[in-house]
Amino acid sequence: MFRRWYRRIHLTLAILLVFFLVNLSISGALLVFGKELQNQIQPDLWQVTPGVAHMPLSQLVTNIEADSGKTVKQISLQPRSNQAWQFQLDTGENISVNPFSAKILHRYAQQDSFYGFVMAWHRWLLLTDDTGGKPLKVIVSITSLLFIFEMILGLWLWFKPKNRFKRLKINLKAKPRVKVYQLHSVIGIFTFIPLLLMALSGMAFHWQSQAKSVLETLVDEPIELYQHPIIHAGLEKNLQLDLAFNRGIQSIKQGQLYRIYLPYNDQPLKLRVKMPGEFYAFSWVWVNPYTGEVIRTYDASKANLATRIWNFKYTFHIGDFFGFGLRIVWILLALLPAAFAITGLWLSIKRTTNSRNPK
Repeated sequence: MFRRWYRRIHLTLAILLVFFLVNLSISGALLVFGKELQNQIQPDLWQVTPGVAHMPLSQLVTNIEADSGKTVKQISLQPRSNQAWQFQLDTGENISVNPFSAKILHRYAQQDSFYGFVMAWHRWLLLTDDTGGKPLKVIVSITSLLFIFEMILGLWLWFKPKNRFKRLKINLKAKPRVKVYQLHSVIGIFTFIPLLLMALSGMAFHWQSQAKSVLETLVDEPIELYQHPIIHAGLEKNLQLDLAFNRGIQSIKQGQLYRIYLPYNDQPLKLRVKMPGEFYAFSWVWVNPYTGEVIRTYDASKANLATRIWNFKYTFHIGDFFGFGLRIVWILLALLPAAFAITGLWLSIKRTTNSRNPK
């Protein structure tokens, strides 16, 4: 009796979630190689011919601000020298720039680029209200939560009957319905843990405080917090941007620069860096842009376990931590939630049809 009700709940959730899971699966699979696809689709907008060295940072910023009439807020770099730098203005507009010549390649709103579009599709289903809010963002997290519950139900439905391990096989010569059922069950069992962790890491982007609390409780240590320092330039405010930038780079020679945050008001020049022991850039260098003094550094690769697990969630979610082969596996994993929902509905329809029209 309970098994029948659990199966009905399993089916009902599949019906409710199928639209969202299909969207999240397709967009998630595209994001695994999202930037590479963007570079291949429009190489003239995102790729450059590398030179000996990029232009001085101050000259790049001056040229872009003079051309746009706006203030540069931050600059995102790419790991390869043949990729353009992305300048973000204080208006939110983005500009793709050749760092070797300061040539502007493309002006765009984040969501108008291929990668930005797919990211918006995946994180909030593209819907933005008049105030800039993203009302469906919470729905995406709720979908992930219900998908976890759906997987647990599926695991219980497999575990409850006897001879459960003997049923972990796929007979490719069986009838289509039997074969699809076996594929649905066996693949679901073997991918339960990575899909569970993928869903949990996705939820953590929206429900950050709740996810942090759970992680800190499980690991029994706090996630490290840091604050960006404040500087006081005094009466003389002669910006020494190149000096500050070069000294900041020298302080983290072994690290890879990921993003530059330009100084404003009492904020220093901030460099976000990926250190050798990190999967993603969570380390920082803060530099006084008026004196070139390195104020402080933060090496996230030496953080405690809770912090390193928290920082790992993004890299794990996109599968970018063990090379090209794992990313291919992650594409397949990303497509599975939609496949489970669709095959589950198909099996239910087949079961209902067969019961109404017995041979």
